Amino acid sequence: MSPIYFNEREIVLPGQLLAEGKFISGEGTYIIGDKVYSSQIGLAKYKDGEISVIPLKGPYIPKKDDVVIGIIIDIKPNMIDIDLGGGFRALLKISKRSEIKNLNIGDVIIGKIMYSGLKGIILNHEEGFKKIDKGLIIKIIPTKIPRIIGRKGSMINLLKKETGCEIFIGRNGLIVINGPSPNNEFAVASAIRMIEKEAHTAGLTDRISNFLKKWSEKYGK
Repeated sequence: MSPIYFNEREIVLPGQLLAEGKFISGEGTYIIGDKVYSSQIGLAKYKDGEISVIPLKGPYIPKKDDVVIGIIIDIKPNMIDIDLGGGFRALLKISKRSEIKNLNIGDVIIGKIMYSGLKGIILNHEEGFKKIDKGLIIKIIPTKIPRIIGRKGSMINLLKKETGCEIFIGRNGLIVINGPSPNNEFAVASAIRMIEKEAHTAGLTDRISNFLKKWSEKYGK
């Protein structure tokens, strides 16, 4: 087996040798000859022959099919202008006037990116978008979103199960928490902040589970 020179989720540095042999160079890595190096500071990861490095920090880079959350900043007859944060704005084309009759400037919506490039960011109208009417909105470092979701949705499902909250996650780092009470929403927000801060550490799922159990014992669901 070709050698790998890091442990799973180890923090690595730019230029650090990660592996050598027949590997696929994933996000945050580059190849010279048959050697894979890190191009950024982050958490090293190996999966299905691919070596990648998940950045600890960094701006959101819009990609096609990303689900994002934004705030409406302008409404035109056939188009909505949406602020995604981080200096990014997206456009959502509208074919029917009836589709925007219940929308106002300042509303929060969730949708999927159809195009991101020189022409700007366009949200996918055909797959629909949703207005989020209520809840608590928070912003985290976008690179931490995969850890909030967890492997196969394990972390986000834990948060939902223990608090009864509905959680909308945008790849751009915006998260809306809608729960049965403000107390439940703040419990999820606190857990998410803990995940954001400790994303690179081992045993995080157990710590979050214990945190939520203590919260439930004190306040109930």
